[in-house]
Amino acid sequence: MKNLSHALIVVGLLTGVVTGCSLAPDYRTPETPDIAAFKQAASDDKAPIDLQAKWVEAKPAADAARGPWWQIFNDRDLGALIEQAMAANQDLAAMAARVEQARQTAVIAGAPLFPLISGDASAQRQMQTRAGTGFPGTVDPENVYQAGLGLSYEVDLFGRVRNTRDAARSDVAASASDFNSMALTLQADVAALYFTLRGQDAEIRLIEQTLALREDSLNILTKRRDIGTVTDLEVSQNVVDLENTRAALQQLQNDRAANEHALAVLLGMAPAEFTFAAKPLSAATVNVPPGLPATLLQRRPDIAAAQYRLMAANARIGVARAAFFPNISLTASGGFASESLGSLFDWSSRTWAIGPMLSLPIFQGGRIIAENARTKAQYIEAVALYRQQVLAAFQDVEDTLARLKMRQAQAVSYARAKEAAERASRIAALRYESGDTGYLEEIEAKQSALTAGRAVIQTQAARLADTVQLIRALGGDWSPVAAPASAPATKN
Repeated sequence: MKNLSHALIVVGLLTGVVTGCSLAPDYRTPETPDIAAFKQAASDDKAPIDLQAKWVEAKPAADAARGPWWQIFNDRDLGALIEQAMAANQDLAAMAARVEQARQTAVIAGAPLFPLISGDASAQRQMQTRAGTGFPGTVDPENVYQAGLGLSYEVDLFGRVRNTRDAARSDVAASASDFNSMALTLQADVAALYFTLRGQDAEIRLIEQTLALREDSLNILTKRRDIGTVTDLEVSQNVVDLENTRAALQQLQNDRAANEHALAVLLGMAPAEFTFAAKPLSAATVNVPPGLPATLLQRRPDIAAAQYRLMAANARIGVARAAFFPNISLTASGGFASESLGSLFDWSSRTWAIGPMLSLPIFQGGRIIAENARTKAQYIEAVALYRQQVLAAFQDVEDTLARLKMRQAQAVSYARAKEAAERASRIAALRYESGDTGYLEEIEAKQSALTAGRAVIQTQAARLADTVQLIRALGGDWSPVAAPASAPATKN
């Protein structure tokens, strides 16, 4: 007995010495394109661009504070809607539940790092065969009562359990990043719908004014036709313009209703429960500063999620490698067993067992080799997906910046057109008051000014929506990124 105890002590000491071993490769974040600033963010379009492909090790900053980025628009109504969406959106609630599932999975994966203790108790009435006892004669039935504790512990010599736990923890971090990505997308969708609805409200007001002018114009032309100064052709053309304007108003009202329904769902409400009061878009705009640094992309949660999945794949290589080596478990049990319930807990009824168990794979039909190759292929896949996610993020930002440049140029042109149309309308009004022209000409000038104003509103709403899209693409606003958060270290 003493020899067995001494052997167990030696095994325990050896276990404490070698349990720091891990067969997972040393983790290193893959290299990504070495780009200091975005091409479309340059203040000078003729600035030289280095087309030589350069890749450097990325320094993710997924934990950098993003803050309430929507405050740059200085709109309380928008802030209230985003807060409501964050509290009540059902997709976000489902994602939060998935994060909790991942956390509990990580707890389960790490449980074997601790001794597993279980208690058991039983009461049986049994009878052994004479052949089983080795004595002739009849064997009477007997009662057997048992109560005790069992303990088992896997000696994690080669890091199988720890790497499994580390992979699960990386899955938790990836799931949390997915949640942050969904939250950012939700906020951006709410903001984009908000500005779209405000822009549609302003357009509806202008179209209603245009419709009233076209109705006045039709009345005037109808009276002129009755006295023979204009033809039916001119009246019919005016009717076409009037009905096209009315149809455009109906289409815009339908589009607004659909956007209102979509916003209700984002807010966690049924469309019938939500009414978005009409309020035309204000003239406020947000200018994106030139020279945005590409390091802003380090905050994107989807890139962080791809990195954490890469870390999980790296840890699972260690799990697969550990399968080539022996698995050692320590087991122990102790308790009481008696034929009489009254004497069950007597000291003389005690029973115990203790000992190590070793399992070594000898022939597995190629399963272990294939599993090792599979985890390596999964890691290679995760590297490619991570790099592709980074490249897609660069494209996302560049596309949005290009659209913003185009919107800015359009805004200048439409503003000039609106100014000229309003000046023409004022001149036509003065000419009408002086008797140099008719009322119909003044109405046409006003219609042109309203049409030019609608183009300005559409461009303004599109610029705000594209600004929101840029913020989503950057992982937050364009405030300087704090010191990058280093990737969680893996123990080897």
